[in-house]
Amino acid sequence: MYKILILAYLIGQDPIITQQTFQMERTFGTMEECKKELLLRTRNNGTYDVLWEFVNDGEFKWDWLIAGCKNDETNEEFTIEPTYPKGKPKELEGLDFSDQRLEV
Repeated sequence: MYKILILAYLIGQDPIITQQTFQMERTFGTMEECKKELLLRTRNNGTYDVLWEFVNDGEFKWDWLIAGCKNDETNEEFTIEPTYPKGKPKELEGLDFSDQRLEV
């Protein structure tokens, strides 16, 4: 079973202290199905649908640091990171979450 996990932090606050991992409700039978859902972009602004839904449902209080698909039995993992065309938010400057593992 594969699930989508999102590591996020409270916007405007310390990302190290407020970071939390969220698990999306839906699960998938294969990594490819999970990746297809994670990478789906139907909005005209280029955002990932699942991450737009997460930020929107969280009333724009949370922003994501890393997201991905994970299988707990095999530890198989696929992750994506946000890009910041206008530059990283001030609270993220100097921080790197690329080695962060997705755990719940």
